[in-house]
Amino acid sequence: MLLAWMNVALATTVYINGVRADVLPAVTLPNVTVTVDAKGDLYISAPGYKVEVAPPTYSNGYGPPVPLQNNPQPIAAPLPPVAAASTVAPGAWWLVTEDNQSMGQIVDVVVNGTVVRRVQSGEPQLILDLAPYLHHGANTIAMNAISGTTPLGGGILNLYVGRGSNVSGTIRIDAPDVRYSRRATDSAASASRQFTITVP
Repeated sequence: MLLAWMNVALATTVYINGVRADVLPAVTLPNVTVTVDAKGDLYISAPGYKVEVAPPTYSNGYGPPVPLQNNPQPIAAPLPPVAAASTVAPGAWWLVTEDNQSMGQIVDVVVNGTVVRRVQSGEPQLILDLAPYLHHGANTIAMNAISGTTPLGGGILNLYVGRGSNVSGTIRIDAPDVRYSRRATDSAASASRQFTITVP
């Protein structure tokens, strides 16, 4: 997926993953690291994004000899283009949480290498359609428990992934393919568990 770029007046030079980007996209890059050097230049480290240099565009729509822009423009594309690549029908595969008054639990839900949601103790029940992140065949679901600042306590935090149906506004999963639980007695250190589900 290619993203449109717009010109923004900047007093500094911006580099994304080491590539100079003098025009910035109308897009939000989550989970990035921004560094400012002594000259005031911005260096953005954006894991999961690829920055490329596109060829110049031309007024005749075909090519030379009438260039509209002298310098090629960078184009960013998220890797992988999860939503665009998915052909799984919506409303069939769901992530559902059940929090029994747990305390201090933090879990990142990762589907095929993409963090789709961070689940934390005390949040309302989550019901998320996973279709945009899945593909037909084998899919990897990782549950990554993360250490937080709050001590673990309370009841169990359960996360379920499975085939379900929407019955009058209620999501019903009869036999979850993934069952993942975090208890107060579990180690507070980071811990991960990986599952594989097969989407027909």
